[in-house]
Amino acid sequence: MYASLGGETAVAALTDRFYDLMDLEPCYAALRATHGETLDYARERLFQFLSGWLGGPDLYQQAHGHPRLRQRHMPFAVTMQLRNEWLACFAQALQELAVAKELAEPLLFNLFVLGDWMRNQPEPQYAPPQPPMAADVQRLPQLQALLQQYGIEGFFQTASVMDVE
Repeated sequence: MYASLGGETAVAALTDRFYDLMDLEPCYAALRATHGETLDYARERLFQFLSGWLGGPDLYQQAHGHPRLRQRHMPFAVTMQLRNEWLACFAQALQELAVAKELAEPLLFNLFVLGDWMRNQPEPQYAPPQPPMAADVQRLPQLQALLQQYGIEGFFQTASVMDVE
């Protein structure tokens, strides 16, 4: 995926646009509020993580050790709303960068699964977070509804777009 997206330049552009949108768009205000005054620290770490997660250089692990994502996010109250804002912000960034659907859709689905696993607050109105190995295409309607809620169109409009196995 790393090479298909365009390597370091594309991952840096995606990371930058993601954080720029978080800073600019009012619909991501709750997500933005969880970050410090500046986004530089988070921007660098996300770029490092995405590089390795997408199949490129494992920059995060080289600099900081194993990501242990769920553990590292425990000090933060990650709610369903934050998960949704995080994912919608990624979807908007992918759309604005005109990433091809055949790349953006599997990436969004895997980010959805990853983001769901980061939820760590009891919210009885929602099903508990599902681990990444629960990446079942049956969860696709949840992702479609989330994107629709944020007015992000153009993804997942055909029945055979996902091959998550």
